[in-house]
Amino acid sequence: MFMEEKCPKCGAPLAEISETATGRKLQRCSKNIWNKETRQSEGCDYVKWLAIEPKTLDEKCPKCGAPLVLNVTRLGKKMKKCSTNVWNKETKKAEGCD
Repeated sequence: MFMEEKCPKCGAPLAEISETATGRKLQRCSKNIWNKETRQSEGCDYVKWLAIEPKTLDEKCPKCGAPLVLNVTRLGKKMKKCSTNVWNKETKKAEGCD
């Protein structure tokens, strides 16, 4: 199924959002086709990786009691962390509960 949004490279419609085996989500050009024989993709190579929003879990942090969230790293690894733990871009350090 195709979206109304157009590919910025070739103007073709973008395909529906799909999920990889690791849980990452992406949207690609509808002209991008996987060739099983050559094991390579053919056609337009536009891919848009989508950010994965953390999911709040029903578990509490053993240290502070705040809810835990499930994050997915850019490599697809899943990890639980305290919802009060945030990254400070200015100081480049984690803040809140560890």
